[in-house]
Amino acid sequence: MENIYPSEVSARVVSRTTLVLVFMLLVGPFGVLVPAASGQQILPDITIECVDSVDIDVSPGSSRTAMTSCELENNSMWSEEVSLDIDSEDLDTAGPESVTIAAGETLTISIVVSANQDQEAGDYLVNVSAEVTSAGGVPIPGMASDADEIGVTIAEFTTCDHTVGQGGGTLDAGQIISFSISISCNSNIDSTTKYNARMIDKSGSTAWPSGFDDQSPQCDVLIPDGGTSANCQFQILTPSNLDSAWEGCIIVLEDGDSVPMSCPSSNVVNIKVEPKSIGIGVIDLTGNDSIFGEYVDEAPIIIGGVVVVLVLTIVTVMIRRRRSFED
Repeated sequence: MENIYPSEVSARVVSRTTLVLVFMLLVGPFGVLVPAASGQQILPDITIECVDSVDIDVSPGSSRTAMTSCELENNSMWSEEVSLDIDSEDLDTAGPESVTIAAGETLTISIVVSANQDQEAGDYLVNVSAEVTSAGGVPIPGMASDADEIGVTIAEFTTCDHTVGQGGGTLDAGQIISFSISISCNSNIDSTTKYNARMIDKSGSTAWPSGFDDQSPQCDVLIPDGGTSANCQFQILTPSNLDSAWEGCIIVLEDGDSVPMSCPSSNVVNIKVEPKSIGIGVIDLTGNDSIFGEYVDEAPIIIGGVVVVLVLTIVTVMIRRRRSFED
């Protein structure tokens, strides 16, 4: 009759049967003397059950590790030595290589899983296998084993930092405020982000001031998996008909960031925009370089006083001339 069982399967059956017979012969006399508790097996046995899943944060500043656990149960009437194999193709793992479990007892082992910062976001597997290497002091490799899997999710992240370049200072109305920023991003997915300029006056108001025109090109950053760097240019035209000086700062925010209630101490463009100068010929009467210097705010009063004096002088001269003609 033809043999319908593959030779490899037959070999495994024979090998396991041989191990069982050898184990029974070695421990048989002792097994009769050791009473088995309810539910305990005479033959070696091991069961492993692990936590189903765990998440790992690999963003900058994180530990990039997670701790999980597995429970091993010895259902036999023998104290067992159990070897452990903890493995993953893409992640680093750490845990015990072997444990001893008393008859009928359970044991929980801790496993540490870690990933690199550039680990791509997604789902990964950690395989944990347990094999009884000896029971009751008798070596029995290959007689009892079990395995389980732990699902590991690498969380998505995208983080960006930016640095504001030089610019700002004191300007006259109608001039353009120009500055740039440099951007550096880290990410484990393909993503995008956007930056916008915001103005904050010295009183803390974050409303965009009237007449200021943001002429900046769009600052959109395409971020591939692994990160990138970029630069953006910003231009804001100040109103030429500004009535009073505007003083404050310009900040740049990434989409989703909240606007502060006052100017930060760094990474900003501090500016003061003064009304356009009123000139007679080449002489500036108002503005940054006016003849009034630090008294520019009192310029209208001074000009008015000068005009009054001139008018009175002219009137006085005319009256005197008229009297001289009459005499």
